[in-house]
Amino acid sequence: MAAKITVPKLDSSTFKGWAFVLVAGSILTILALIDAGQFSKSATGSTGCVMVVGSDTVNVRGNPGVELAPVGSLTKGQEVDAQRNVVNGYRQLAGENRWALDSSLSTKAGSSC
Repeated sequence: MAAKITVPKLDSSTFKGWAFVLVAGSILTILALIDAGQFSKSATGSTGCVMVVGSDTVNVRGNPGVELAPVGSLTKGQEVDAQRNVVNGYRQLAGENRWALDSSLSTKAGSSC
């Protein structure tokens, strides 16, 4: 015979005290960070140039070349803010020292790159 799972009855005393405040606050903070895009790498359009990743994975590098190891990566379909600057076949992305292979990116419709 399977064990029964019992759910404790919740009453008003369950939602009192600092433990509840800390747990609820932590959950709301995590949800707010996710909603504000802190954990995602999606484009905001801040540069006026939004690119869409066309390859399965594109390395993000610290300079426009392969001399340095990748500092991150982008995945297919991901949108990223970029600059209009292309050097050695690498497009400069928004932020400091971020470059991706330009041939793996395409301009999002309505964007001016």
